[in-house]
Amino acid sequence: MTSSSPSPDTKSPSKAMAISEEHFLNRELSWLAFNERVLAEAARAELPVLERVKFLAITASNLDEFFMVRVGALQFLREQGRRVKDPSGLTPTQQWEQIQQRATAFVERQYEILNDELLPLLREKGIRRLNPSELTPAQRTHLEAYFSEHIFPVLSPIALDDDKPRVSVPALQIALLCKVQSVAEGKMTQRLVLFTLPSNLPRHVLVPEVESGLHAYLNLEDLLSVFLHLYFPSEKVTASARFRISRNSDIAVDDESSFDLASEMEDILEARLQSPAIRIEIEDGAPRDLVKSIRDLCGAKTAQVYTVPGELDLRAYFVISGLSGFEDLKVEPWDSQASPQIEPGESMFDAIKRGDILLHHPYESFDPVMQMIEEAAADPDVIAIKQILYRTAKNSRIISALIRAAQAGKHVTVLVELKARFDEARNLERAEELLNAGAQIIYGVRGLKTHAKVCLVMRREAGHLVRYMHFGTGNYNEATSKLYTDISYLTCRQNYGSDASAFFNTVTGRSRFVHFERISMAPFGLRERLLSMIHSETERARQGEEAEIMLKMNALEDRKMITALYEASQAGVTVRLNVRGICCLRPGVKGLSENIRVVSIIDRYLEHARIYHFRQGGRPVIFISSADFMNRNLSKRVELLVPVEDKEAKKRLTHILETHFADTSRGRVLKQDGTWAPPAANAAKALRSQEIFAKEAAKRIRQRNQAPDVLVPHRPKE
Repeated sequence: MTSSSPSPDTKSPSKAMAISEEHFLNRELSWLAFNERVLAEAARAELPVLERVKFLAITASNLDEFFMVRVGALQFLREQGRRVKDPSGLTPTQQWEQIQQRATAFVERQYEILNDELLPLLREKGIRRLNPSELTPAQRTHLEAYFSEHIFPVLSPIALDDDKPRVSVPALQIALLCKVQSVAEGKMTQRLVLFTLPSNLPRHVLVPEVESGLHAYLNLEDLLSVFLHLYFPSEKVTASARFRISRNSDIAVDDESSFDLASEMEDILEARLQSPAIRIEIEDGAPRDLVKSIRDLCGAKTAQVYTVPGELDLRAYFVISGLSGFEDLKVEPWDSQASPQIEPGESMFDAIKRGDILLHHPYESFDPVMQMIEEAAADPDVIAIKQILYRTAKNSRIISALIRAAQAGKHVTVLVELKARFDEARNLERAEELLNAGAQIIYGVRGLKTHAKVCLVMRREAGHLVRYMHFGTGNYNEATSKLYTDISYLTCRQNYGSDASAFFNTVTGRSRFVHFERISMAPFGLRERLLSMIHSETERARQGEEAEIMLKMNALEDRKMITALYEASQAGVTVRLNVRGICCLRPGVKGLSENIRVVSIIDRYLEHARIYHFRQGGRPVIFISSADFMNRNLSKRVELLVPVEDKEAKKRLTHILETHFADTSRGRVLKQDGTWAPPAANAAKALRSQEIFAKEAAKRIRQRNQAPDVLVPHRPKE
């Protein structure tokens, strides 16, 4: 099935309509709608239970970050009395109030799915979270020995006295506040004691002596409650309450006035530990007086308090979703395939020289990208490697290769973005390793966040310098490359090489911006190039030509870009948008956006690729990019927009877009009122785009392996 184009009567140019606030959807509410679509996957009865559990954990992690960053920013504006409206016409206070309503309903739905569906199903399948009352005497004895050896020495009870400084409760850690009663000399006294459960302790403690094939566990907070009395000999714990706080993490480094960005970032990380509480989650059933004490302790004046009908911190279900021995409760794996464009054992330099290589991850393995960098580190003909690192894997093969390259005497320049939120500490640590190996380290670009994905390798060949490049839509992270859908483009085209060198000179040397021949860079022209492409299609439509725009991105929020798409629709351009998350554009408005269709895909992999397609009179111009259509990407970050010129690569990118728009299984269509609905399936069998890509990747490599044992023929460059 292919996605249908608008009917002729809706495709004709419309009378121009003035664009106003009502034509924009609120960014924060649109993000919450995205998380609701993810939660809908956790509710899918046809999915294996551990896949559903994984989606539940994703929604919890997403919501944590949303509160810490987006709600944190709104809270700052509210405290400052700012009444500036967003493009949809809402003030910070109005947004905050609507977020609380929506988030409250969302949390209720999370726990409905967990308590009413997932936990009973897990128990039925042999994965059981036990309550303390279910423990046998033998299990209790075993757990007491475990607690005494592994937990008791680690935790530190903190008495909360009125005459002592306020205690800082760590963010996102489960905490327990208890009342302890003691009697001395016939007089009874009572005090409050706080425990926090550090993240380096296991959340789930295995319970022994259960039936074969079962996985039984006790949550760490339950284990603490069972043996809490061990901390208070001769005293009595009369009540306890569990809670968890989220702190405002919307704290940015002022690198315009910073002389030492690395030291400044360390200060920011420290400041986040003490930032105001934004959200307090308290487990249902807590005594009223302890709830008041928790609110006072955490500063509830600036925080929203949620009573949670179940266990805290559902992110822990990531561990449950990955349990070994329960493969029948997981989805059937789709293996990442090798690229048929690369011969087994072939040098990546030889493969790229033969023709541009397009990889669609994770259906096609990320290994060729890592292989190119690892080969470059060991190759005596490689003289220099330049790379941008934004988010990397915990034990990154790429960073290890760059360290080896520097140690081997190659000229290695790495721009490490220290402002990659929540990855700052890891990036600081790895940057230090690179520095010690002899690499040149650039800590980001002053005043901007560097988000571009590019690696440049310079190699001497027959007396000439040849540049090999990787451009991507995703991070240099071999872990997330198995979970996110992204595009890699490997090339050694000369004009791209010249542009890549000029790009690195611009960002590392802060040299004056120069015009690039092929690529475009934000914030110095990327937005303008995209706008010129949209305007070109708009003008073609006004001249009576067939005009079409297909865009795939993670988020669409930028007002200028949305306005340009509205103008294109009014001129009669067919506009199809595949937007994973935030979408502030309102489709289907008569006279404004009836030629615009917006689809979102939520499935096994996180859709992360950015692909931009413009028909251009039947000679399509197609780009991949690190940038979404968001103001922060286009105006406040270093991003890249890369045209893909290889004919076969362009066909594949077009096919990827068309397949997503035809998805009648996991696709959701944005309605005019901002809600999302399943597409009307008029095919005998629903089409699932991610499954199609997995099967196609397997088929391509199977056909390559069955072909005669000859090298892939050289593809001339257009």
